[in-house]
Amino acid sequence: MDREELPEMLSDSASSLYSYIEDMQFATDPPIGMSVSEVSSYDVRGDYAVLHLSSPLQDTESLMLMAGADLYRGEDAGFTRYDEVSRTIVIRPGPELLSLMSVGHPRLMVMSDMKFLVRAVSEFLSRHSRSIGIPPRPPSAWDPIFPDGSSPSEQQISAVESIMSSGLSYVWGAPGTGKTQFVLATCIRTCIARGLRVAVFAPTNNSVEQVLRGILKAFGRKDLGDGILRLGIPSKGFLLEHPEMCEDGQAQKRAERLRKSIANMEEILFERSCDRLRPKIDVIGKRLEAMSGTEDFGGSLMEDMRPVIALCRSRMGDACNLEGRDLRSVLAEAKSALYDRDRPALDIEEYAGISDSEIAGMISSMEDELESILSRCTFRRVRDVSIIAGTPLQFISRFRPKGSEDDGRMEMDADRIFLDEAGYCNLVHAACLMTNGVPVAMLGDHMQLPPVCEIDADILVSSAAKGGRLRNAFLWDMSALYCEELLSWPRDALALAYASGTEPEFRMTSRCNLTESHRFGQNLASILDRFVYRNGMSGCGAGNLEICSIDARGAERKERANEAEKEAVEAFLAAESPEPGEIAVLTPYADQAKLLRRGAGKYRDSIMTVHASQGREWDTVMLSVADNGAVDRDVPLRFTSSASPIGLKVINTAVSRAKRRLILVCDMGFWAAKEDELIGMIAAAAEPWVRPEKMDK
Repeated sequence: MDREELPEMLSDSASSLYSYIEDMQFATDPPIGMSVSEVSSYDVRGDYAVLHLSSPLQDTESLMLMAGADLYRGEDAGFTRYDEVSRTIVIRPGPELLSLMSVGHPRLMVMSDMKFLVRAVSEFLSRHSRSIGIPPRPPSAWDPIFPDGSSPSEQQISAVESIMSSGLSYVWGAPGTGKTQFVLATCIRTCIARGLRVAVFAPTNNSVEQVLRGILKAFGRKDLGDGILRLGIPSKGFLLEHPEMCEDGQAQKRAERLRKSIANMEEILFERSCDRLRPKIDVIGKRLEAMSGTEDFGGSLMEDMRPVIALCRSRMGDACNLEGRDLRSVLAEAKSALYDRDRPALDIEEYAGISDSEIAGMISSMEDELESILSRCTFRRVRDVSIIAGTPLQFISRFRPKGSEDDGRMEMDADRIFLDEAGYCNLVHAACLMTNGVPVAMLGDHMQLPPVCEIDADILVSSAAKGGRLRNAFLWDMSALYCEELLSWPRDALALAYASGTEPEFRMTSRCNLTESHRFGQNLASILDRFVYRNGMSGCGAGNLEICSIDARGAERKERANEAEKEAVEAFLAAESPEPGEIAVLTPYADQAKLLRRGAGKYRDSIMTVHASQGREWDTVMLSVADNGAVDRDVPLRFTSSASPIGLKVINTAVSRAKRRLILVCDMGFWAAKEDELIGMIAAAAEPWVRPEKMDK
């Protein structure tokens, strides 16, 4: 694509998406691009508060707090950590908001609005889109440092070598093939051992923490160099496990307050200096009035003026200058600069009884505290750590590319960029990572879920073909794996590839496949290879995954909500009573998830759509299919039929979340007969679930 056309196309895609969401946001229920969670109750405890949410957060990237009619963002709200299990979020806002919550008890809502994220991308592109390009090849490749005691396969060795020697690379592998805990971890360890700094990105907060846990399993703390900084709001579990890796928002806020306090006290001292100097200025003025216009001012008068000029320069720089100028003009400028202005510091009565030396001592003490705190602030830590980890949006909204002009944002001074779960990251976000001018390695499974876009794919396909304001918005629905095509294909060819589902070509991108999975047993691996991967994928060293089925036949269902499957799920949970953190109940449809949550009790937050499960895993996964053959009207199998590309990826993602046991809940008579469907083959391989009490007998 032409270097002039690309920035224009990307900017147009962002601005058109923003306009569409803004126009349509409240035309639907729920609103497009916005999630709202009511705060059912909250407890104020000292300098922080714990908010109890009525529903789980869908996203933590753009959180805002609505208190009454006022909206608080970022550090003003002070979001600290989020716990999915208890649905609580901890905030450390300023004293005014805490006081309002303690005394006024306003209604609170936690909100996330995608418009602000799109705007951040648009602003980033306006500054840096011309820097997007195919990443450069590294100057040299080093021998990899594999995890201690490991026995890498030939595929894993090849994947590591490909990443370390390429400017742009992609490692494709199903869950359990060692993408993160072996290939990615080895590459990072190798880079750090050579003194390089790396940035690791993943599309969601959950996937960021998953990739960090995988890296930590692969090598010890001594291999982490100067440590890891995890950007963004951590989950409660990750914060408890690795507090040293998480951002310290409280330190950042304390540093800002200290800076303001120091500035206020310095202002007090300055104003006092002005008042002490006022009599001398008046004397100098009278002496000048008594002198004739042609008389030499003399050395003593010049010396008397120097402390006046020095005080002015402490605020005005070199604006006041004695050299070669009329002394009367200089004095007039100095008097105006020092006294013809608002001087609010003089009205702070609390400092009236405190001496200059005491204030100077207070400033010195605060400067010492500030220096100790700065080491915990993000802008300082980001320069010191070896690994920076976050979502692409953290980079886009808070950083500038390496070597770019200083615009007040932190520089992403990383020598290598890694993007995990690349298939789930959209193309626009990935393109922004390619402004840093360093090698980029992508890892993922493009046969899992594609990126999520707020606009229906049918609208995007039509707009891409027919034009209009959304003609370029399809880029937000394409995967990061099309970076090469974005940079080399004409716009129309890219739009046609999106509409037709053409796979990326990987001509300039070095690609490696990992086909040996330790996650899947050979039973599920063979089924997935037939329907999904078709690359010889096999299960190795794990035996067979336990696959069970629960027959849930219902005569009727409404749209995508299946009451028979709800009853079957409830019966299973009551009989086995697993720990909520060890099980997930997944379903392709939001309507079915809503139905399943009714009366789910402690398992409410274990129930989610397949999209919400991306990047996570559980010992046991139940899949409530929802679709069956008993409907009052013809409803297509939108997300469950492997005959459609999206259905294939949704079901593959769902079954890939299971580490030990997969339980299929569906109309077995309907699905087991479908030998040409992925769900049908899984149903045929499943053993009927047996209630625990029956096994005891």
